[in-house]
Amino acid sequence: MRRASIWNSKIGKYLLPTLEGLLYLSSGGLFCAGLLLIGTIPAIAMTYFMHILWCISAFCSGRRAGFHRRTHGIQTGFICSMILCIILFCGCFALQETFTERLFTRCLLILVAGVIGGIVGVNTKLKKPPY
Repeated sequence: MRRASIWNSKIGKYLLPTLEGLLYLSSGGLFCAGLLLIGTIPAIAMTYFMHILWCISAFCSGRRAGFHRRTHGIQTGFICSMILCIILFCGCFALQETFTERLFTRCLLILVAGVIGGIVGVNTKLKKPPY
């Protein structure tokens, strides 16, 4: 008999991987802020580094959700990356930043990385059941 898991709930199967992706994003952002504080990274490189961090976050959240769901990798990765895009838009709205084409480029990269992560997560071989 299988025990009840939060991964089987409708909200948990998308929210938990997104929180994991946000954990990766925040740790990478703190590392980048430390480099910026020390002065070893130019400010223009920060933009590209943040693009990469958001993509890594979307890939990891899509991969984790696809791994636990085991079906519909494109849909799962897309939903997780859409949650991240909504968080990004809410952050820009809260900071009263203008919506530029760089923001929409970042969202497009997030969506592609999340879908790829969902596909990779579904196709990952299991060594043991995920829960």
